[in-house]
This record gives sequence, C-alpha cells and structure tokens, in this order.
Amino acid sequence: MFKIEGISDNLRLLPSVGDNNRLNEDKQLSFTELLKEKLYEVNNLNITADRITEDFILGRTDNIHQVMIATEKAKLALELTVAIQNKVISAYNEIMRMQI
Repeated sequence: MFKIEGISDNLRLLPSVGDNNRLNEDKQLSFTELLKEKLYEVNNLNITADRITEDFILGRTDNIHQVMIATEKAKLALELTVAIQNKVISAYNEIMRMQI
C-alpha cells in the first residue's frame, strides 16, 4: 500500500528560497516580501540589460555576448513573471467562480 504524507512533510525537502542571507532557519519571508523581492530582481535585470545595451550602443564596450546574455536574462525573467501573473489571475478567477 502507498503511504500518504502531508504537504508539510514534503516542504522540508524543497530548497530554501533565495540566495541571499535574509532567509535563515528562524526567520521566514512572508509571501508579500518574497514577491516584492523577486519583482525587484526582475526590475534589476531589466535595468542592467538596458545599461549594458546603452554601453554597447555608445561604444563603451564591444562585448556583444554580454549584451545578448543580459538581454536574454531580462527577457526570460519578464516572460516568467507575466506567466506567473496570468496563472495567479486564472486561479483567482476560478476560485471566484466556485459555488459555496
């Protein structure tokens, strides 16, 4: 027979969230703080890509590979953010359609 485990049993197996030292064993980030932090990171990727592209256009650098990598990182991060937003909105709409 299969043993059914609770969700909390499996959560401890997940890697800890974030690479910085803000999250440690005795302090957990709230969902809102985590969301703000990740949106800030996406914004920073876009700003960095814009800055590197500007440097390339103005001739301050000739490393096209760095420009392309930074631009692709920013693009993928933004696409992922929009996809997550769409899923959250879809889930919210589905919950609102439920009859109680």
